[in-house]
Amino acid sequence: MAVPALMLASSMTNLRNPHAALLALLPMAFALAGAWADERMHSGFTGWRSACRALGLTFTSLFTFTVELLPTAIAGALIGGIVLLIAGAALRSRDGARVTLAAHAGCALAMAAGLLVCAWLPSIPLMLGVEATLAAGTALLLCRHGQMRTRAHTRVADHGRQFSSSTGGTPA
Repeated sequence: MAVPALMLASSMTNLRNPHAALLALLPMAFALAGAWADERMHSGFTGWRSACRALGLTFTSLFTFTVELLPTAIAGALIGGIVLLIAGAALRSRDGARVTLAAHAGCALAMAAGLLVCAWLPSIPLMLGVEATLAAGTALLLCRHGQMRTRAHTRVADHGRQFSSSTGGTPA
């Protein structure tokens, strides 16, 4: 688990805004707390893994067993999503919406892939490391892609303004 964390930390230092990676982990932390509570109350996580492995990895089995055996984990993920929105609103920069959207997308992708990873990987710490790295990495990539698109659109808009001011009219 240390290697993906090191790779993530080194890639975060190269970015102007690493908030997306950190925010992507927020709903996952709430879901993890809910899964821990489910495990303590009625062996929910252990039962979920056993049931999914016994019946095979199908969408129906994953969905049914997740809803039935991990209800607190689902509630934790939803509460974490709301906390993510509040944290995104608290970012008073102009990048707040882009960062929050990237974090939501990274978390959603990682949680969907995490259902498969949880039932497949034997080691829980390895599974958590893979899921966290996937969430933060996806959020960073989406945030970085948004920065590149924003810069490109700004350059095109600046070029149009320069053209119109130099010709005295509007661009064709």
